[in-house]
Amino acid sequence: MPVLEVRDLKTSFFTQDGEIRAVRGISFSLEKGETLGIVGESGSGKSVTALSILRLLEERAKTRGQVLFHDQDMVKLLKPALRNIRGKGISMIFQDPMSSLNPLLPVGRQIGEMISTHRRLRRGELYREVLDLLAEVKIPEPEKRYSAYPHEFSGGMRQRVMIAMALACKPEIMIADEPTTALDVTIQNQILNLLKNIQAEMGMSIIFITHDLGVVAELCSRIIVMYGGMILEEAAAEDLFSRPAHPYTLGLLNSMPHLEMDKSQKLKPIPGSPPDMSHVPSGCPFSPRCAYVRRICLKKVPGFYTVGNKHRSLCWLHDPEAPKSPEDNPFVPAVPPSP
Repeated sequence: MPVLEVRDLKTSFFTQDGEIRAVRGISFSLEKGETLGIVGESGSGKSVTALSILRLLEERAKTRGQVLFHDQDMVKLLKPALRNIRGKGISMIFQDPMSSLNPLLPVGRQIGEMISTHRRLRRGELYREVLDLLAEVKIPEPEKRYSAYPHEFSGGMRQRVMIAMALACKPEIMIADEPTTALDVTIQNQILNLLKNIQAEMGMSIIFITHDLGVVAELCSRIIVMYGGMILEEAAAEDLFSRPAHPYTLGLLNSMPHLEMDKSQKLKPIPGSPPDMSHVPSGCPFSPRCAYVRRICLKKVPGFYTVGNKHRSLCWLHDPEAPKSPEDNPFVPAVPPSP
């Protein structure tokens, strides 16, 4: 049974310029001990999805649908019940630790506050538990670092502090929102290995949000591809990389460098820009940028088509009545893309 089920989740922001439909009816589940990757360009709705799950959005945002955690619908829960779940049942690592940590408080105290929110411990017990957490996330000299302030840590160490805070109450689910974006490759690899080791020890589930397909290939067992506030493809990691079933996924993979590439070979960027979420296209959100677009793509959003074992794609090209190429390959441009 899934530890988390998201059903028809919709989140909109209401501004002076009108409604911005950031998340448009997405559904997915998360199994116990699974690492689920959510990928897509900036503005695709990844982070808003995570914040919607924990109800951490501002007042002008409205969320509808269901987010089921142990049969509790988090969309409908009152604030006291939500506070009991945040940190204890589901925790989150934010993208920028410097803006998430309080610059005026020592990091040890901030981690201790997370524990004290859900458990009553004596001062000595709390201190020792914080030191254990600092050691667990591989921060050297925990006793010394306990009293240090965020600005005294490097970017990688600050992210380790955020991970320690997320682990403080031993949650069942951890949501990591681009936790390695601002880090160099060496530190990024250390953080990823740390998350893998912690997950193996604790058996928790992870939702890992990123725009980096290389990261999800290393960490995630299943991947969701988002664009324009919608899920366009979902598959096991191996299937997604070997048999992409949506033109957007194919575009992301083609724009990514890999070791086997010839030095003279150029990357193929996806032309155009992501949609304006206050004026989204009436059909498939990717249709204005798609090299394989058909007329119906511009008019109507497709349903999901099953293209493999637990592999689904939101694309008209998989419809049984869609025109095929002589090779029976749906990914043949209707109009050759411009060079």
